[in-house]
Amino acid sequence: MSDPSAWRVCLLLTSLAIGVGCGGDAAVAPVAGTLTLDGQPLAGATITTQPIATDTDNPGSGSFATTDDQGRFVLELVKPAQKGAVVGEHRVMISPPDSAAGGDQSQRTSEGLEVWTDDPNSAKAAAASARKWPVKFSDGSLRLNVPPAGNTEVRIELSR
Repeated sequence: MSDPSAWRVCLLLTSLAIGVGCGGDAAVAPVAGTLTLDGQPLAGATITTQPIATDTDNPGSGSFATTDDQGRFVLELVKPAQKGAVVGEHRVMISPPDSAAGGDQSQRTSEGLEVWTDDPNSAKAAAASARKWPVKFSDGSLRLNVPPAGNTEVRIELSR
């Protein structure tokens, strides 16, 4: 998907589709914290979580948040709309801020980085002006455990 905004919408819709009609019985706890990249607060990033099933039942609705200018976030369920996240283990996907994503052309490099360029008409310009976002941040390999009492001091520390 070449448009970062479309990628975010896709993640949210996928979480919604997975969570439709479920999550009513799942315990929900407050989750908030900070997101940093290379030790600096990451503003405008989208965090999406999806609970991992421990049996054959649907684990419940996913959650999402967008970080503020200090990298702070508060997770909110996709459905039903309420603050928090389902208790248990979650896959975490982090989408880059719009300013880091740049334009609307995307490609993957051999180093496993997703590259967006401001010039969708020039592949060569992409190498010079691209902003790189490591795929490992958005592939669901990151994990978050939500305890029954919640956690309002989560620290997600990313490094390139």
